[in-house]
Amino acid sequence: MREPEEDEEEKSGDQAPRILGPDFLDHTACLPPNMHNDWISVLAAENNRRISDANEWNHVFHTPRSAEYIFTACTRLRLPQEVKYSALLIFDNFMVQLVSRLHESIYNSRRSDRKKYQEWNRIEATLSRQVTLRMLSAIQIASKMHSYHDSLSIQTVKLCLKTLGFAYTEESVVRSELRVLSMINWEPAYHSTPLVYIESLFKILKMKWEHVEVCNYWRYILLVLDCVFIHWNDVYKRMMANVLGPSADVVTREQMCRVQADWFLLACGVIVTASCCIDGMRTADEITNELHRLSNIPLADITDMSVAIIECIINQQGPIANISSIQI
Repeated sequence: MREPEEDEEEKSGDQAPRILGPDFLDHTACLPPNMHNDWISVLAAENNRRISDANEWNHVFHTPRSAEYIFTACTRLRLPQEVKYSALLIFDNFMVQLVSRLHESIYNSRRSDRKKYQEWNRIEATLSRQVTLRMLSAIQIASKMHSYHDSLSIQTVKLCLKTLGFAYTEESVVRSELRVLSMINWEPAYHSTPLVYIESLFKILKMKWEHVEVCNYWRYILLVLDCVFIHWNDVYKRMMANVLGPSADVVTREQMCRVQADWFLLACGVIVTASCCIDGMRTADEITNELHRLSNIPLADITDMSVAIIECIINQQGPIANISSIQI
């Protein structure tokens, strides 16, 4: 027989809110320090593959509006932070593949130019109506990648669409998910999201910098990363302008996409920006040096990335920017 007190304790434990983010103070199952370099090497190898695979069509549908929509949906659905970044990348990849194939099909058809134009207008209208469904499918897939047990169910996606004014059936939700997966060749994304790179570097930093306020830093890191994802093109254009000056205008889209594919650079820039906001430039410089040692990203590149992020954030605040939060 179980004691009543034990049952009550178990019930209260089940009702406790689950921690969806990383716990940097919990060292259970952590890699020992002598394996940190091995894990960084794994991330570096994946990072190099992603840079090599980058092309001019990456991030075409990664716009401020699509990022804000997906981020808002994930927030209201109370999904883990990592899901929204994966969902946005999946959605962008799917839309690029879908639109390019549809365009190729129309272009190679034997219709007259007028018929092709009419058919393409019809396709654009259909794609526009289905954008919300495709975004929810991308979120559903991303939630399964993070934790299948806690992923969005078909019923939840259907209810969410109904709340937004779309009367899709459960069968339509399933077909959409399969459509997204098949279009991206059943490869949702690289194994690690940008947040994994940030979390890994920050975890190693935390072991050396014990005085760092983990919760405060992580909150700022997530805010900064959200800003970067929402204002993606603006941040990288500013960074290239900082690096190349007037010559930045001749940078091709493919070259820009290769820079955007470097998630170690992104991770370092985000962490340094967060440290600059919290502890000022002196601490940010020290963290920059440590991140350079861990990631092999040049010091100047990390600085240029963080400066571009700060410039973008200040610019988004309007002409009367409140920069008091950034300690010089």
